[in-house]
Amino acid sequence: MKKKLIHTPEGFRDIFGIECDRKRYLERQIEKLYRSYGYQSVETSSFEFFRVFSEEVGTMPTRDLYKVVDRDGSTLVLRPDFTPSVARAVSMYFAQEDMPLRFCYHGNVYRNSHSLQGRLRESTQMGVEYLNDDSAEADAEVIALVVETLRRSGLKDFQVSLGHVGYFESLVDEAGLDEDTVSELRDLLKARNRFGAEELIARQNLQGRLKDAFNQMTDLFGGMEVLREAGKNVSGEKAHLALDRLAEIWKLLDERGCGDYVIFDLGMVTGYQYYTGIIFQAYTYGSGEALISGGRYNRLIEHFGKKAAAVGFATEIDSLLTAIERQKIELPVKDIKIMVLYPVKFEEKAVRYAEKLRDAGEDVACVRFAEDRTFEDYEAYGRRNQFRRIDYFSSDGTAGILDLATEEKKEAEFFGEKEEGRS
Repeated sequence: MKKKLIHTPEGFRDIFGIECDRKRYLERQIEKLYRSYGYQSVETSSFEFFRVFSEEVGTMPTRDLYKVVDRDGSTLVLRPDFTPSVARAVSMYFAQEDMPLRFCYHGNVYRNSHSLQGRLRESTQMGVEYLNDDSAEADAEVIALVVETLRRSGLKDFQVSLGHVGYFESLVDEAGLDEDTVSELRDLLKARNRFGAEELIARQNLQGRLKDAFNQMTDLFGGMEVLREAGKNVSGEKAHLALDRLAEIWKLLDERGCGDYVIFDLGMVTGYQYYTGIIFQAYTYGSGEALISGGRYNRLIEHFGKKAAAVGFATEIDSLLTAIERQKIELPVKDIKIMVLYPVKFEEKAVRYAEKLRDAGEDVACVRFAEDRTFEDYEAYGRRNQFRRIDYFSSDGTAGILDLATEEKKEAEFFGEKEEGRS
């Protein structure tokens, strides 16, 4: 006999029961938040043409993409990232719109990551994209929305690290580093390998101020004093413009009451090459991965035919739920279903009674009492499957209610004019 497949593929998982309810609840709250800021919902295809995520777009390595060939011979990929998909869609459907556009999205992404990394290959993301606005105010709105997303999720202790790709790029341009060296340095900084980065810089024969600027990147982490310190060792206009922009954004965030959550990190780099301005990541304890990542990408949409400034972020819902669970934050999701338990001779009446409960807004499952089962069997079943109470009918015509949380049991009358005991 052929062995049955009873497991999901590595890197994928099934979610059900109370865990699924918590996830759905969190997703609903976050969607309400994004829409309250004026963001309209958008859905993009799970499959995209390969070129939407090609290396020239600046997304992830092609080896991390799930690729298929359709019957027409076109290479498609399962969406690994929402931003290029939204950029592609906007260039198609909003090509002539030059006023601000705000979109929010919700769906799964697929990344063929190495199993040793311990990451899910399918995960749920929710995020926003704010287009046609290159202002510091737009940047501040998006980062404030990051803060509010985490607040709305119940987190209190978290931090948003804020950097700017212009600072790193200015140093690279001034040093005249070749592409391979820049790529290696980027990987070292991304891994927070300070000693490796310093060793690489030492081999470039850089002198004085510029060498110091590279070596102190991993230390440029903190408040406004970081921006002042960073400005001492750079002369490039791009670097100073980046520092000025960060200072302006922080002032706007402080006015919104979000300043205490934001910290500067000028050593931050990202694997996505399409970012052109600010970049940011949000962390909390109980999760080693960023819960939210994003930044400004003013040239990405142009790749698909439309010139448009843009800034946005993606919330990793599964990582956020893990952090919430580890911090023992209770989401208001409880066992809410009612089991209407009855012998077969009362089926018609039980179904009518269940309909009345549904009309009153209850979630109700009708369960026929099997002769080879005991009431205790159904009680245990109810506890396993998110029932909060059992409304039961006995063969002798009596009826009652069992509250599964308090274990209180009382008689009730369901068929008469009075329906006592309803809770």
